[in-house]
Amino acid sequence: MSSKRIGSALAMVVSAVVLAPPTYAEPSHFAPTEAGVVYHPEHAGPTKPRAQITAELEAAQKHPFWTWASRYGAPWPVAKSGPGKTRDEVRKETLQAMRDGTIPSGER
Repeated sequence: MSSKRIGSALAMVVSAVVLAPPTYAEPSHFAPTEAGVVYHPEHAGPTKPRAQITAELEAAQKHPFWTWASRYGAPWPVAKSGPGKTRDEVRKETLQAMRDGTIPSGER
């Protein structure tokens, strides 16, 4: 066999070994049986009560971005973590971090 074929075969084996465990760790996966799917409830984790799920759904549906996310598959916006900083505040913070050595500046 050529080294190219051996390399390709080795890459396929390594990817199969690396990708198989996460695939089968899900609560359900395909099975070569008539049913087609095997379900493992112990892999699903703790379940939430129906009332909690309903409350979370109602809260999400009241969000103004719900229409875009549910109809068009748009990504859900990230929640704001607080008030933003001014350009001058960010600049001063960056310069101070460079002086302290917590972030690199220039070439070393």
